[in-house]
Amino acid sequence: MKQGISIAALFIVLQYGLLMFIFPQSIIQSQPSGHWLTVVLGWLLQGVLLRLLIGGFKESKEDLLLCFLQTKAISRFIWLWLITISNVLVITIIIRGHSQLLKMLFLPNTPIWVLMALLLFSSLCISYAGRNSLLRLSILVGIFGLPLIIISLASTYGNLSLNMISPLVPTFSFLGEAKILPLFFIFSHTIGVIGFFGPLSNVSKRWLWGAWSVSLFFYLIIVYIPLGMFGHEGAAPLRYPLIIVLDSIRVNWFFFDRLSLFYVMAVLLSTLMNVTGLLWLTRAMASRSSRLTKWMTNPITVSVLVLILALLIVNMGDLEKLSEWGAPARFGLVLAIAIAGAYYRRQARHRR
Repeated sequence: MKQGISIAALFIVLQYGLLMFIFPQSIIQSQPSGHWLTVVLGWLLQGVLLRLLIGGFKESKEDLLLCFLQTKAISRFIWLWLITISNVLVITIIIRGHSQLLKMLFLPNTPIWVLMALLLFSSLCISYAGRNSLLRLSILVGIFGLPLIIISLASTYGNLSLNMISPLVPTFSFLGEAKILPLFFIFSHTIGVIGFFGPLSNVSKRWLWGAWSVSLFFYLIIVYIPLGMFGHEGAAPLRYPLIIVLDSIRVNWFFFDRLSLFYVMAVLLSTLMNVTGLLWLTRAMASRSSRLTKWMTNPITVSVLVLILALLIVNMGDLEKLSEWGAPARFGLVLAIAIAGAYYRRQARHRR
């Protein structure tokens, strides 16, 4: 049960840090009405990936990481570098985007490279912990972060209008929109990390599926809060519409007077867990490789490379283009990992 709570907490913590960044903007800009349809379809797609990744795991049996490490050397080498390259690009997007947001809202005079270096250094230190330590840390982050998220979102209620979210009739115009592509990154990233944190007992799986079910509520609410505040026409041109809503609301019942500070504090905790999980995974995947490969996939080496790449991104427009280009590739890799993981588990059962 304890591991189930940890897995569920990790799933939720990884989610809410990514949702604020691109999710509301992509959903709102990709279609004029019926935004719930895109949210639900993406959520169901995430459930399919989750089923493929954890479906065959049993307690005290092989997990996804062990399955990959036990493959032939050439297969292990290919998977290692595919996952490493993908993780480097994902960390670059996360670090650059969240550092820019932090600078824009609270630290306008701080150089962007300082913020990126601080986030990377914090995650780097934690990434050397073991898998169980990261799972326990996710509970602690959830205890502090989730109440901030709930307070922030709940405090917008009095400023919303139900008339602004209509019409609810869905359209399929999002199928031809490039703005929808980053959603593949959001829906697949968390699954790609969670799959390597097995083994999972049946109790743990129930906790994880429960967290996945609850996540639909967060997906819907962070899209419809900007719509309820501005309507589609007002929210569509905005970058970070949810943050703009939170930053426009003042509260006088707490020692912070800006809701966005609540939300950004929680998002930073989630960002640290996201980057830490990816750095840990890159190091763990190379545990049976050569000394040179271990050095190249070391969290320090990866962090330096990420910082260099992040500095090459000039503005948020370039970052959004990178997200649109890289998201389908990330989704394809996670799908391939899920299918390969199912195959490796089947082979392991035959050997037993």
